[in-house]
Amino acid sequence: MNSLRFDLPGVLCSLLLCVALVGCSGGGGGATGNGTNRARFTFDVDIQGVTGVMILEAEAVGNSGVIWGPGVNPTITGVISTGSYTVYTGGELRSPAAYYIFTGENNFADFTEPATSQRFRVQWVETQLGLNMVVNPSGPGTVIYPCVLTGSKQL
Repeated sequence: MNSLRFDLPGVLCSLLLCVALVGCSGGGGGATGNGTNRARFTFDVDIQGVTGVMILEAEAVGNSGVIWGPGVNPTITGVISTGSYTVYTGGELRSPAAYYIFTGENNFADFTEPATSQRFRVQWVETQLGLNMVVNPSGPGTVIYPCVLTGSKQL
């Protein structure tokens, strides 16, 4: 597994999650060389003693700004990379007792249980082995579930 880290402070991509996103370090967030800006990660999640499996797909997208021409009604004359990135995530978490789907941006995601439409917010926090999934990070009832990275693949 590649130990490549990216200059994305405070963002999901700064941890092991972006080991496969080698395109991240190139300009614009698109594929660069043989790299890609998308990856799939598998985690074992300890949900109060029950093991769940989380599949998380991440895509790093380079942010850009526009250059406007002169005048009262200026036109766009160029687009430049700002050097920053947004990491979009999506996936599912399955355990013997529950099934959730999620989408997110940077180090937050919104989880939904399709059968009941129950929703909650999660914050991803980097750990040495993968992530901590902090459920309801702003309270009430904050709960932390450790997630151990078990696999990753470039897409």
